Amino acid sequence: MQLIKQGAEAKLYKTTYIERESVVKERQKKKYREKSLDDKILKERIRTECTLLSKAKKAGVRTPIVYKVNLKKFAITQEFISGKTLKTELLEGNNTKEICKKAGKEIGKMHSANLIHGDLTTSNIILHNNILVFLDFGLGAISSKIEDKAVDLLVFKKTFLATHYNIEEQWKLIEEEYSKEFTQGKQVLIHLKDVEARARYY
Repeated sequence: MQLIKQGAEAKLYKTTYIERESVVKERQKKKYREKSLDDKILKERIRTECTLLSKAKKAGVRTPIVYKVNLKKFAITQEFISGKTLKTELLEGNNTKEICKKAGKEIGKMHSANLIHGDLTTSNIILHNNILVFLDFGLGAISSKIEDKAVDLLVFKKTFLATHYNIEEQWKLIEEEYSKEFTQGKQVLIHLKDVEARARYY
């Protein structure tokens, strides 16, 4: 297997599974945690991630297909998605308005299904065959709370404005499409402002 990315939570390896290009996501053990507790947490996070990937797909959001789960190795083997990240596409200035609209719509679909991504950034979305594919639900959860959805969206807003400040005016397109797709979208956006204000205060 070829190591393609190493993060704080997991390592990603490119490999082949049943003659298909695949990615193995292997969660990293935490030495500071007691082993049995660490094993339990890692297994639970793997199960949660697989559930979120499946539920997102049912909600109409494109995510990688899960091929295999190995709880002993704390690993998920999933479909390899080719294409550029949303971060790269926006930095290169490719169809930025259309892409921002798509992003808002897809996030709206997830939140309509009470799916919280947990790490919404333009690096965790790939443009594949003109479709946005959402990756890495490792920090995600299921929640119907407006607060959780506002925080999820705020994470995306912060990374969007910090990385893509040259097109920051297009954040409005994301909000508009999000509200069209998600019936509680306007409530979330109002609450997002409250969360931003609290963050600035503290």
